[in-house]
Amino acid sequence: MKEKRVKIFLLLITFFALVVRLLKLGSSPPSMHWDEPSWGYNAWSILKTGKDEYGNFLPLIFKAFGDYKSAAYVYLTVISEAIFGLNEFAVRLPAAVFGALSIWLTFFVVKEIFANFKENKIVALLTSVVLAFSPWHYHYSHGAWEVNVLLVFLLLGILFFLKAIKDKKNYLLVSAFFFGLCFYVYNSAKLLIPLLILGLILCFPSWRKSLPIKNIFLSLMILAIMILPVFKFTFFGGAGGRLKVMSIFSYPRPQAEKELILSQEEKLKGLSFSLFHNNLVFFGRGILERYLNHFSSRFLFFEGDWSTHRHSVPYAGVLNHLAILLLPAGIYFLISQKIKNQNFLWYWLAIAPLPAALSRDIIQATRSYFMVFPLSVITAFGIYFGFQLAKRWGRLLKIVVGGAAIFLWFFSFIFYLDQFFTHLPYAYSEDWLYGYKEAVEFIKDKVDKYDQVVFTSKYGQPYIYYLFYTQYDPKKYQKQAKLIEHPEGDVGRVEKLDNIVFREIYWPKDRFVKNTLYIGATYEIPLEDIKEDEARILKEIKFLNGKLAFRIVETK
Repeated sequence: MKEKRVKIFLLLITFFALVVRLLKLGSSPPSMHWDEPSWGYNAWSILKTGKDEYGNFLPLIFKAFGDYKSAAYVYLTVISEAIFGLNEFAVRLPAAVFGALSIWLTFFVVKEIFANFKENKIVALLTSVVLAFSPWHYHYSHGAWEVNVLLVFLLLGILFFLKAIKDKKNYLLVSAFFFGLCFYVYNSAKLLIPLLILGLILCFPSWRKSLPIKNIFLSLMILAIMILPVFKFTFFGGAGGRLKVMSIFSYPRPQAEKELILSQEEKLKGLSFSLFHNNLVFFGRGILERYLNHFSSRFLFFEGDWSTHRHSVPYAGVLNHLAILLLPAGIYFLISQKIKNQNFLWYWLAIAPLPAALSRDIIQATRSYFMVFPLSVITAFGIYFGFQLAKRWGRLLKIVVGGAAIFLWFFSFIFYLDQFFTHLPYAYSEDWLYGYKEAVEFIKDKVDKYDQVVFTSKYGQPYIYYLFYTQYDPKKYQKQAKLIEHPEGDVGRVEKLDNIVFREIYWPKDRFVKNTLYIGATYEIPLEDIKEDEARILKEIKFLNGKLAFRIVETK
């Protein structure tokens, strides 16, 4: 394929991917999980005052709920909110734009990695196409996720590293800069980026001859200076507690299980436990189980992230169903043809699930997201291998098989989109915390009528939804912002804002507090316990599956 045609096709694919990712961006998923209004309100606060919700001037780490978010996504959202205002579309826009940008960059990175492969441009273009139609990539381009921003910076770091080796210019300094930026995007970068850099050093040894010592030294200095504040805050600041909470090592074997195992070892008196049930075996088994889960057909093709429904759609995995055939074909072609530099691809695929494997969750599509690149490359080689086989076939067979493959590919992607836009809202609206927007919009003009408003904290972080959907003045909020830190380092809570109290509701007692507005979950304010002479139901808000989300009641 001619160079000009390749570039035109790449631009068309990128444009198509962007358009599809902007489709219903503000309304699907049907609501925002608490991280999204947190990104949005902190960006709004920065835009209006130059400070975050707690009054910190242009921070590099955002305290948020005590989970200490990296800064990049907030500052990107500042740009989109300056154009579109404080709304769902503006909050999710950076993920969609960077998702499309990563598809465009993928072409150049794959072309450089496999520069010695004769038709590297075709494989690179096919990889971009695979990524454009990837359910995994699409899902994380359609919500306020940081991973596509990290993928772009990561790809730029790799691209300029490879260009530095090839062209012997100062690209290594640019590479170090983009790798440094990765640490300000997403916490998994703290593990993933050093391992990827190590992989580049091991898999592309020609850097020793191509790169001047001066450039290597300056690049290391740039990288060290950029990442020092992040690591300093992680290990000596407030983020260490959150890191500990998310780590698998913070969840040892339960004491009851330990005692049960020991009770079965009367004759050996604990010797078997020391050999076969010690912490090394326990944590090793847990890490290996989590790691291998990300290579299972259940995760890749049929169910996706089964532990957190926000990370997937019903009845579908994270990859296109046709990849069941294309991945083995790509693996066979890469190995049988001894494609140069494929070692880096296998290395990337091997390390990508590690951030997820070392966390508490049994499966985690967000932390393992960076598997999407090597899997897309392997799939692209599978498609290319199919093209090579087709050259031996007759014209009719080519048309039939090729047409069937294209049909199945698009059918699988359209099936995913149907799940995403049609079935996800009804199946997973509870997981996406549907109802917060509707509740806030109903009460925002009524708050001043009551002595007190009690908003349930059952679903978590109600205050940030109130700030976001009322577009609460950041200057006013900064004066009263107070997070109650979690004693074990997990996310904290905000308990009060003006006359609004955020806590769980205890109706047997709360029903007797006069002139109060309650926004509670279904079991907090039981319908049968609402007496006409004590309280009145103003509104009921339901999840999209018909279950009650909030019951809004006023006491007399």
